[in-house]
Parts: sequence; C-alpha cells; structure tokens
Amino acid sequence: MGLFSTKKNVGLDIGSKSIKIVALNNKGSRYELIDWQIVELPEEIVSIETPLEKRNLTITEVIKDIFLKNKKLSKKVGISVAGPSVVIRYIKLPIMTKEELSKSISLEVEPFIPFPLSDVYLGFDIIGEVIDEGIKKNEIVIVAAKKELIDSRLDLLKQLKLTPRFIDVDSFVLERVVGYNYDISNEVVCVINIGANVTNVNIIENGTTKICRDLSLGMYYIINEIKKTTQLSPKDIVNYFKTDGLILTDQKKEEYILQDKKLELNISKIISSLLKEFVAEIRKIMDFYYFQKGEQKPISRIFLNGGGCIINDVDVYFNNEFKINVEILDPFKNVDNSEDVPKEVRPILSVAVGLAMRYK
Repeated sequence: MGLFSTKKNVGLDIGSKSIKIVALNNKGSRYELIDWQIVELPEEIVSIETPLEKRNLTITEVIKDIFLKNKKLSKKVGISVAGPSVVIRYIKLPIMTKEELSKSISLEVEPFIPFPLSDVYLGFDIIGEVIDEGIKKNEIVIVAAKKELIDSRLDLLKQLKLTPRFIDVDSFVLERVVGYNYDISNEVVCVINIGANVTNVNIIENGTTKICRDLSLGMYYIINEIKKTTQLSPKDIVNYFKTDGLILTDQKKEEYILQDKKLELNISKIISSLLKEFVAEIRKIMDFYYFQKGEQKPISRIFLNGGGCIINDVDVYFNNEFKINVEILDPFKNVDNSEDVPKEVRPILSVAVGLAMRYK
C-alpha cells in the first residue's frame, strides 16, 4: 500500500462484509494498477440486522486504520451505493435540454419513485433519443437514493477526513468495468454481482445498462441458512464453499458418497436449493427485459462477480440453469500491472476497480 500517491485514482467500496480499496493510474486509454487491499469486517456486523450506528462505528475504525498505515493514500475517493434504499428507473419524456429537464425533473419522476421525493436525492442522465408510439422522446435514467443512506455515507467520510469525488451506483460501476475489459458493443449481457447482503443484476445492451435491479439476497443469507442446519461456523462454511462448493455431476456425487463425505454433499444440496431463489428472481428480471423490448437479440453472456464467486463451480451451476455462457468477471483483464492479484479475489474487487476508473 506504500505505493499509493495523491495523484492516483482511488475507489473505496464500503461493502457489507469487507472494505475494498483499489488505486489506478489513468494512462490515456488504459489503466495501470498501483495497489489494492481487502479488509474483512467482523462477522458480528455483517448481518443486515446490525444497527447502522454500530456498523458505521466499526467501518470508520477499519478505514481509519487503512489510511493511518498508508500516509500517501489519496484522501479524495470515489464511493458507491446500492440496495433497497436506491431506486433506478428508465422513463421516456418529451425532448428537452438537460437544463430544462433539471427544472422539471421532480414533477416528471414523482409517479415512478416509491419514496416521498422529500426523502431522496435525485440524479438523472439522458441516454439518447427513442421513438415511443411514433413520437420522438428522450430516454432518461433516474436514480433516487434515500437521503438517510447518502447522508450516512457522507458523515462517515467527513469523520475520516476524506473527500468524496463522486457517489456512484454499483450497477453503473459494473457496466464501466465490463465495458472496459470485454468487447460487448454488439451484445446483450447480464452481470450478476452476488454481495454479502445484496445481489445486483444488470442487463447491458450494446454497452449501455437497460435494466438494473438490486435483490435482497446475498452470501450472508446462504451462510446463515447453512449455519442453521449444520451448526458450522461461518469461517468453516466459507472453507467448504472454496474446496467443495457445488457438487453437480453424477460422477462427482458418486465419488463423495464412496468417500463418505456426507456433510459436503449436504452443504452442496443446501447451496443449490438456496441459489434456486436467486435464479427465480433473476429470471423475472430477464423476462421483464424481454417483455419490455419485444423482439431483439437474446442475452448471450452472463458475468458473475462479487463474493458469491468463492463458491466452487457456481459458474457451472448458473450455466446449467440459464443455458447461457457464464464466466467469472475479471475486472483486471485489461488493467496493466495486475498479474499478481490472486484469481480468487478479483471478482470481489470489481466495484472498487470501477470506481477508480471513473476519474477523468
């Protein structure tokens, strides 16, 4: 971490289970990795049931420790938000300039936001022109984030004497990462980011996000359900994820039966059952996309990332379920000087990488 300098782009991903930091150097059209770090948070604050005040106190101490140990780390950072307190909607409005839209945006979006407008911060962008029922309109993406969430993040950074360069949304950060590392300009792809408490699902069409949803399902839910049944510690469960994971083929199942690995088989069975809930919700999002768009190119690839990628063969499982090519997202695929980042942690750093890529 001593290589950080005040001139480097720093992405700070404040997750439910860990703090991730990535520093990139912008080299024209390419990025160079300067350094990275993942710091796990204590298990007792990972749960969504943990009071926000207690979570923030722990997170503050963890981040403060990182910056104290790394004096050259830039105190200007990019952060992002996600979850049920963030709503993203795509709407079509009459053609107007960005300045005109800024003045009327509150009135235009009120029917589409499930929260009182007085409780949220609004952001929007004009994606482009479309023909809607024979009339030329602007397609607009709206983001509404609860003030409580944003103010909490800003207060946390203020306590740490950090300056937020921007606040982004996880879904758009992931679009940036995929677009930089993979040629998706003529494809429709789905990005599934399985975090500790939230799973982000993006459908990206020709490089632009068209559908994004946050599911209140994550790795903590899977770990907690397995813990109830097996009485194993979260650490032991994670070890089973890494070593055995999903036992999918009949041949492998037979091998485990012969080796009397009943616990491993049971854990695999529970994981499969729980992941079916993820699959069902993701299918709804895909179906909504197809229904909304009518005839178009089908989804050609699924990119998996986040903490869920630690489950051995999770990509094979999703491939079997969706019958779509599935690959683990590598946010460093086209990032220079990133060869030493271990394969198993790369998908976990995707949001931090995308935040560090937003700087201009």
